[in-house]
Amino acid sequence: MLTRVLSDIRPRALRPAEEPEVRWLFAACHPELPPRPEGWYAAYPTLVIAVDRRVVAFTSFSISPAPTGPTTLYGNDLCVAPEIRRIGLGRGLVEARGALARRVGATTFIGIAQATNEAMRRIFEGEGFHPCQRLPGYWAGTDAVVWSGPLR
Repeated sequence: MLTRVLSDIRPRALRPAEEPEVRWLFAACHPELPPRPEGWYAAYPTLVIAVDRRVVAFTSFSISPAPTGPTTLYGNDLCVAPEIRRIGLGRGLVEARGALARRVGATTFIGIAQATNEAMRRIFEGEGFHPCQRLPGYWAGTDAVVWSGPLR
């Protein structure tokens, strides 16, 4: 399926016609979670990685300026198709959304991941983020962890 060299695959903005693919991928990655409402990915900035015209990974996020504090990047979703995980697509999406956020003045990050999600833990730690709060039963009875830190 991956017909290009990984270095040639670049995240890009979601195209409106791709929202159904992104919603399908979210459900494939998180079958235990309720789906995002229709239009969610059009309302929030969403970056995708597509291979052979198929969305295989995405991240959605928001960037919020605060009048008395730092502008913050909030990570919403990060999903990679199960059959192509562990080749750097998730990390590439995290780096791309961080670069975009820094360009508009964001200096901090906050994100939430399931406590059992080792892949996100590795990515967050690699970005220099730290766990700052545990949220018991946050997602479908599964504990979550809040991660935060400065954008580098």
